Amino acid sequence: MEIAKIIGGAIAIIIGLVLLPVTALFIAKAKANTSVAAINGLTSVLDLIGYGFGFGLVGIGVGMIYMGFKN
Repeated sequence: MEIAKIIGGAIAIIIGLVLLPVTALFIAKAKANTSVAAINGLTSVLDLIGYGFGFGLVGIGVGMIYMGFKN
């Protein structure tokens, strides 16, 4: 059953890396919107949520692969 962790980790890494450019485009378009720019701190929150999600998936994938090889 440890192979399932390795495969799941690889899938999480791939999804995270694919979503990073998509997230970057979304955040750039959102920052260009005057309604978003008018709210103080919202652009920082968008960065934290967007990139945190992408890098979080990559981190979870690395952790799952490590757990799969460890056992």
